[in-house]
Amino acid sequence: MVSTDTYYSICKELIEEIIMLFEKPRFFHLGMDEEDAANQTKRNYIVVRQNDLWWHDLFIFINEIEKFNVRPWIWSDYGWHNSNMFFRKMPKSVLQSNWYYYLNFDIDTLDEAHKKFVKFYMDLEANGYDQVPTGSNHFNQFNFVRTVEFCKKVIYPSRLKGFMNTAWRPTIEVCYDKHKEAINQVAGAIKNF
Repeated sequence: MVSTDTYYSICKELIEEIIMLFEKPRFFHLGMDEEDAANQTKRNYIVVRQNDLWWHDLFIFINEIEKFNVRPWIWSDYGWHNSNMFFRKMPKSVLQSNWYYYLNFDIDTLDEAHKKFVKFYMDLEANGYDQVPTGSNHFNQFNFVRTVEFCKKVIYPSRLKGFMNTAWRPTIEVCYDKHKEAINQVAGAIKNF
């Protein structure tokens, strides 16, 4: 029922409930990522909003969150493939989390696909967006430290609102070591930077 009146009504109720439950947090992360066919190839059933519908729904959520004086926050990957529209339509009030989980951050040696992901940190900076860059130990144990190192060089300090690290594993006992590794990566980044 995505993008129906029922959907919007339920989402608005959930946004208000979560904001009240967490006593008006500073930020509210909406996700809005990986909503394209390429990211859904292994699913049996997919729903993908695109073009004006994606923006329509995003603005409904932004408006609802901002009614409570909470700052909206999204993953930035919509902009990888739609950068002109992204920078034309995305409000500066929306906190951005671009993400890239690989080792190489050298723009000059990256293939075109990876270059666009890394370059998007710089594009967000050039367009004046506040950022919380995101790294992960999903693929390797060195990405987060390299994310911090790279982003501290290319994002102006007043727009760099912090960093986020994720293991992309459930919080269950069999994944404990991966989560501990992610925590150690954050400690390493704090120590080095």
